[in-house]
Amino acid sequence: MPGPVTESDGLETVIRSHVYPEGGTGWHRIPELPVAEELMATTGKTPSPNRLNTASSSKDEYLRFQYRILRHEGVEPLRRAVQDYKSAPDIAESPGTCIYTEVFVRGANIIRLGAMVRVTFSAVRSRQLVNWPASQRLVPGTVVALSPIPDNFQRKCIVAVVTGRYDEAIDSPATPPPLDLEIRDPEVTASIMEPDQEYVMIEARSNYFEAVRYVMEGLKQTAKEEPACLSRYRSLLDISSLYRGADAKIGPLKIPIQGDIPEHIENKTGLDGSQLMALQRMITKELAIVQGPPGTGKTHTSMAALKVLLSTQPVDVPIIITAQKNDTVDELLSRCHREGVSFIRLGGQAKDDAVFRRTLFNLRAIHRGKARRRDQFQKRLDFLKSQAKILLQRCFPPFRQQLILPEHLQVVGLITLQQCASIMVNWTGSLNTIAGEVSRHPFGPWLGNETLTMGPHRTIHMPFIVDNGGGGVLDPEEGEHNSCTNVRKEQLSGKPILISRWLTMKITKSADNNTEAIVPKLLANHDSLWDIPTHYRGMVYQHLEQRYVASTRLALMRVFEKINDITRELKVVRWQEDIETIQESGARIIGCTTTGLTKYRGLIAAMQPRVMMIEEAAETREANITAALFPTLQQIILVGDHMQLAPHADVLELSKPPFNLNVSLFQRLVERGIEYSSLQIQRRMVPEIRRLLSGWYPLLVDHDCTRAHDAVPGMGSQRLLWFDHQQPESANRYASKFNTFEAGMVVGLYNHLVFNGTRPSDITVLTFYSGQKTYIENVLRRKCQSRGRQSTAGYEQAGPEVQTVDGYQGKENEVILISVTRSPEDRRKPDAGFVKDLRRAIVALSRPRRLLVVFGDAQNLTLSSAKHIWGEVLDKIGSWRVEYIPIFCEAHGTEIHISHPDQWEKLAGPCRGLVGNSASNVPSGPSVRSSGEDYVASGLTSLTTEEDLLDLREW
Repeated sequence: MPGPVTESDGLETVIRSHVYPEGGTGWHRIPELPVAEELMATTGKTPSPNRLNTASSSKDEYLRFQYRILRHEGVEPLRRAVQDYKSAPDIAESPGTCIYTEVFVRGANIIRLGAMVRVTFSAVRSRQLVNWPASQRLVPGTVVALSPIPDNFQRKCIVAVVTGRYDEAIDSPATPPPLDLEIRDPEVTASIMEPDQEYVMIEARSNYFEAVRYVMEGLKQTAKEEPACLSRYRSLLDISSLYRGADAKIGPLKIPIQGDIPEHIENKTGLDGSQLMALQRMITKELAIVQGPPGTGKTHTSMAALKVLLSTQPVDVPIIITAQKNDTVDELLSRCHREGVSFIRLGGQAKDDAVFRRTLFNLRAIHRGKARRRDQFQKRLDFLKSQAKILLQRCFPPFRQQLILPEHLQVVGLITLQQCASIMVNWTGSLNTIAGEVSRHPFGPWLGNETLTMGPHRTIHMPFIVDNGGGGVLDPEEGEHNSCTNVRKEQLSGKPILISRWLTMKITKSADNNTEAIVPKLLANHDSLWDIPTHYRGMVYQHLEQRYVASTRLALMRVFEKINDITRELKVVRWQEDIETIQESGARIIGCTTTGLTKYRGLIAAMQPRVMMIEEAAETREANITAALFPTLQQIILVGDHMQLAPHADVLELSKPPFNLNVSLFQRLVERGIEYSSLQIQRRMVPEIRRLLSGWYPLLVDHDCTRAHDAVPGMGSQRLLWFDHQQPESANRYASKFNTFEAGMVVGLYNHLVFNGTRPSDITVLTFYSGQKTYIENVLRRKCQSRGRQSTAGYEQAGPEVQTVDGYQGKENEVILISVTRSPEDRRKPDAGFVKDLRRAIVALSRPRRLLVVFGDAQNLTLSSAKHIWGEVLDKIGSWRVEYIPIFCEAHGTEIHISHPDQWEKLAGPCRGLVGNSASNVPSGPSVRSSGEDYVASGLTSLTTEEDLLDLREW
């Protein structure tokens, strides 16, 4: 009789259900990766509408819709890129499509993830040289499409995932690095092992399939599971873990499960009334939703809830905390570290040292002693790798051997024993004596002069199109085009089995088209290969080689199939070992991004978590949360603000009705009337800045501490300023906007603030466009170099953070400088672009603590479709909207007005030698409405000297 089911048996069952998902019907059986038919389709299959206010008829229907819309987003950008190339194979790259030519298979790299295909390629279709170590092209997790060059996606398409990009193997930043590609079908992997077949490879610039790949698989798992019910709490909850200081000795601190909370609790916990009400919801409700407007302490409240939950949960059942972005996860975990709470971080993107030390990757190294079971599978994998190496090297001999051995052709029946003997009878050498000389090979004397040496396939680096004078400049935009996926995955390296063909054969032209007819007759009619006429021998060998490679592919496919089976078992064992590592580490918290939540779904599910807290939940896609509804979950806490950034969609039309991919589960639940708590007291912004948000947050009030923020040196008593101008924008080659005038003003003010004592780390520059972000960063780097630093290290370490608004949610700083960027040259066509997004506007305006300066064309915004947003903001700014920057020198008692980037250059020191009118004679504050010329000395040196000019042809 079988013994009782142990806990480890239960864990293994959960893990295996994820590693070996059971079959199903319909959408459950769709392959994990895109299939060729999807990418070759002329038009994409449009998903069903997302009816936000209509309930699904069943759980399966709801999950099927979530799956279909993610599938469309994951596949559609690459499908469009393939179709763009297919329609014009000779085109250069476009803003949405990356094209790589001269793609050749170099071998196989067999690692614990499976059999990968090693390729090299050229980027000649790029308009400029690519700085590969800094580039976000072809990062691990990217899906690409390949097709043989003669076919060009007319009939053949191979789908692959980048699993490794080896920048360390290149001799210069502009050299395209070798790649490892995962092709899930072992038959295709075996068939692609041909070193002389050239391919074209297509990448969709806007698409990162990894972001949806594991979510889609998680949705399939959720379809098979049912979440547990929440066990009921008592009428009072003990929150003594929130006691401050010596108060902890007084006695238990309890709050009711529902209803009003006594006022004295605020003093004992340091939480305000709205935070306590949110806390009450977070620790008592199966589904708790907490809205946190800017500066209201969402993270602080979440940490308080975690403390209480940790005191009520079993020590061996970790709580899951997750967020859309790595930075948000790291912030929560670093706070856990400061509170002495043990945690573990899944994923390898941690920047904080304390968090990095607690990554699963690092903790594995400490617990490596328990890998005996994994070692057994690793030995089997090593054996299979050796089998693959034998097969590949027989087909494509190494340089020292040059040609296939006759005995290998005889073993598979391509030549007879007599024919083999006719070649071998006079050969007295060995493999070691061939030494790369074809004449020393058994076939060498027989082939005679019928061989030709092949040159290696070279990787070409020069761009297909070079702007006048722009050649040789590394592309400054690389690394910015995919802002939502600024990732570097942990990649596995191995020793690849390299393949190459060193010789080709002279082929008689008259017989070239009749190979299939002639060669079999020649072989059938001659027992000795020496009897075959000399001018046919090259053709005969080439035919035998092709047939041998084809016959070996079947054996190679079977080896790759077995490798896939072993790698799955390795994954099961590895996750089991990871669970032991987590348990032995004493981790009470598991932290990961929402992508990691589904990537490690089997591992997390096996830990049987009961509580999951999702930070920045309003920025998280509904499907990411749905896919992570583990069957043991009893409580889900959503913390976010649906008035700030929404989920991102790579396919623009999916973010609009009727698909609404940018509507989060958080927003849907709030708008459907589900109860939620809202934090109401902000502690970040000075009141002048907070008032800009009052139209959208009418209940938001200021804590007393916001009135005590010090003024920023060099800006007098100024807290809020809008620098107004009408200098036109430009666009770079990715169609992203930048504004050189604004960039000069921003950098000038930044330098002024630093000269006056503000730390660079206390200043953040925000912009709505990656083009402007890159431009400002380049200006700052050039300034850094022009001051005597020969590298950009000084800027990287001491300069301000320059960030897009989309990348700055959840962060704050003392000083925020916002570059609006948009200002059309044709004043008859006002256009706000990204700036018309209310959520982005709220995020941008709510980041500063002490000073906010906005640089932008106010008229363009108020005449555009963004009037309803920025018109209200400008009304509240009122007379703080000026056409100059008023700067102050407290030492001299002067106020100086700067209205052009050139004017910053003449200043030296805190007021830097430019003496304007005395502050005592100039009205202070917003009443100053001069154009600024009266306060600025004439004859200033221009900023745009030869050494400071950026070559705009790069853009």
